[in-house]
Amino acid sequence: MSATDGMSLRCEGLGFSYEEAGVPIPALRDVGVELPAGRSLALLGASGSGKSTLLQLIKGLDAPETGRVVLDGCAPDSPGYAGLQREVGIVFQAPELQLFATSAWEDVAFGPRRLGREEAGVRRAVDEAMALVGLPPEEFAARHPYALSGGEQRRLALAGVLAMQPRLLLLDEPFVSLDPATRRQLTAVCSRLRASGVTLVLATHDVDIAWTLCDDLLVLEEGRVLASGVWDAEGSGRALRSTPRLREPFLVALWRRLGRDPARAPRTHAEAAEALR
Repeated sequence: MSATDGMSLRCEGLGFSYEEAGVPIPALRDVGVELPAGRSLALLGASGSGKSTLLQLIKGLDAPETGRVVLDGCAPDSPGYAGLQREVGIVFQAPELQLFATSAWEDVAFGPRRLGREEAGVRRAVDEAMALVGLPPEEFAARHPYALSGGEQRRLALAGVLAMQPRLLLLDEPFVSLDPATRRQLTAVCSRLRASGVTLVLATHDVDIAWTLCDDLLVLEEGRVLASGVWDAEGSGRALRSTPRLREPFLVALWRRLGRDPARAPRTHAEAAEALR
């Protein structure tokens, strides 16, 4: 993937509620986070903690009741804000919700065409995006999206977003129900996106993959911020040890058990193997 300028993100005092039987149920309470352009954020928390709601507010699919989402230093009432929102991509947890065309290629092409790209640019973007996620167009272009496996659907949905060349990418539980090989492939795709400069927000229960991919951490509990900041073992990462439904990354816990400094725990298994040689 070609290099891009990532988008900075700042959430200020976000509050949002859902209504149930006429009663407001708070989903987010005074949530704030700041992510510089080109960095990656792990969004962690138990089911129902507000992770998906926060992603939807960042994308602009819902409007916060309190607070605001600032993109590249641009506030929602600024003239260029709508254009910045179009450079935010989101992949939902259920990929079938994003797939609708009669072929995989046409599904990926929908987004770039809606952005007004010329057809040659659309073809190039679609082919590159499908190849990047491991769905080579020569093999998958004519396939119906619903004839693909669950993992292939997940990657096709991601390709549809990547073809629009987002500067900020939001991923909601992308590794759920994937086999180990597909998880490794998707992790590699996310690593390449980081290296290309895309700003990444990853909502996940998989703390090990998040540890590999993410620079920063935001832990939510019942809609409130439990911890945030640069992700290190003894700083913001300490919250994972005190939250019953979360845990430390395996490599951090391993370093701790070995009597090594957990603050220097490796980010990948390859780094761990090299350090233990």
